[in-house]
Amino acid sequence: MRTFYSEIDCINRKVLSMKSNKQSTLNIKRQLGCVYTADFFSGLRITDAVWVALLAARGFSLWEIGLAESVFHIVSLLCEVPSGMAADLLGRKKALVSGGVLAVTSNLLMAFAPNLFAICFAMALNALYGTLFSGTFTALVYDSLKTEDREDEYLQISANSSQISMLASALGSLASTVQRFLGFAGFYLLSALFEGVSTLACRWMNEPIVTAAQANRARQSLHDLPGQFTLLVQDSLHVLRTCPLAAKLIVSSAIISVPSYLTKMFLQQRLIELGWPTEVLFLPLLLGGIACVLGTEAGRRVRFCSMRRFYAVCALLCGAGTLLVGTAPAWGGILGMMLVQGVLEVYLLHESQKLNDAIPSDQRATLISVDSMAYSLLMIPASGGCRRRCLRAGRCRPCPAGRGHRAERRGALGEKAAGILIQQKADAFRWERIRFVILLRTAARCPA
Repeated sequence: MRTFYSEIDCINRKVLSMKSNKQSTLNIKRQLGCVYTADFFSGLRITDAVWVALLAARGFSLWEIGLAESVFHIVSLLCEVPSGMAADLLGRKKALVSGGVLAVTSNLLMAFAPNLFAICFAMALNALYGTLFSGTFTALVYDSLKTEDREDEYLQISANSSQISMLASALGSLASTVQRFLGFAGFYLLSALFEGVSTLACRWMNEPIVTAAQANRARQSLHDLPGQFTLLVQDSLHVLRTCPLAAKLIVSSAIISVPSYLTKMFLQQRLIELGWPTEVLFLPLLLGGIACVLGTEAGRRVRFCSMRRFYAVCALLCGAGTLLVGTAPAWGGILGMMLVQGVLEVYLLHESQKLNDAIPSDQRATLISVDSMAYSLLMIPASGGCRRRCLRAGRCRPCPAGRGHRAERRGALGEKAAGILIQQKADAFRWERIRFVILLRTAARCPA
């Protein structure tokens, strides 16, 4: 469905093509190959599942690990929208390559970080990479299709991209099984290699040019940037005021996404209360990932006439899944969590298509970043309120076992001892992680 702004973009693209007297030279097949390659290698992120345990095995205390993760989420929160604006002003390809360089630098710093300051600095760089990647990547993919008048294929391309990222994430989570061979530095050096390959794939992409403003980016000077920045803010606000559909989509996706993270975290606590050993708590997360893949596959095939009715059905199903997590027996709770994850993938796939259709190309990365920011802001009171209610009910307490391993072990762990303690530390610090993550979580797909 073409909206007012998509029609304007079509006219701008045709005028630009006539002025330049040539057709688009973007090779869409090569472009998508680079997109999928970048998706796979950036999705591996082998340190995500074990970074807390790795830091703990090096002797860092609970408050130091919490501080490092707090730095990550605060930087993510502050830089989400500005990073999207930078991509719109300077170019999406430049933003992605810059983010890739930051990711490689972050991993190298983590591999050889001598102290807490270096760890926090590396976490800040990693957060900045995440913000540069989120809205920018979507904007580049959609506008690449738009230059070839193939934006109707975005739903299928987005589904492919999501499934490739999920597959990579699943493979990356298996890296914890080889921790005894890699060690702390080995994990981050291998992660830096993967991010380097992803950055090269971004470097081989072409910058899609849809409007005259995008064609003139190369001629902009630093002196022009403050004025361009102000104009971008004004234009983005104007779009939100004059395009009610975009504003509604942003708010609706933020609201319906709230159960995604909370149900996974609370389900793990409930399973422990029901007597499940911590060794099998990976199973709900694995099943949740499978539900996401199935939801994405179902989203390809779902068709509907009314976005409002589609949202209502998805919201009811997510609500039912959340109730199952809180009230049903163990396997009923797991099915409820899977229902929430799968339904959200279906909805967010179509929401992304509709939002990109509704907004103009010149403000695309900025407004997609606003979409992510809306969820982040909503999660702060939502997770805080849920946590307070859980504490009053005697739930969601940090694991007491985690209190027993403090900084007295710092410096006393050799490589062999670190290998022995890594799983023990992962379990012991699980609830300290939740304490910081759930209060400061900044994006649904943003890794901790």
